[in-house]
Amino acid sequence: MLQDRARLGADGITQPVPAPLYQADYLKLLGADILIDRRGLALGAAECGWACGGLTDGFTCPLSLSCPLCHAQPSQRCRRPSGHDADPHVGRLHEAGAIDRQREERSDPTLPAPWPAE
Repeated sequence: MLQDRARLGADGITQPVPAPLYQADYLKLLGADILIDRRGLALGAAECGWACGGLTDGFTCPLSLSCPLCHAQPSQRCRRPSGHDADPHVGRLHEAGAIDRQREERSDPTLPAPWPAE
């Protein structure tokens, strides 16, 4: 059972594997249902429902928010002044991070478990 694979750290449940160095390795772990949330349950990497093209990993997807710069609506990609698609603007990324910090303060159990201390 996945909960049995979770190692208990000083602050509670931690990921059952060391932190990967590269994003590609992180995505492999996520896609293999190895990564867990703070309850010890698999994160269940499904395709993100916000059109970002990524996998769900427990964090807030920036495309679930409106962009404060280009005013793209949720599920819409950010736009350059030329009208071409752009990566999410920094303000959108900061807002998603702020939401996740608030979730952290509330001890949201659906956030990914922290990596084990090395």
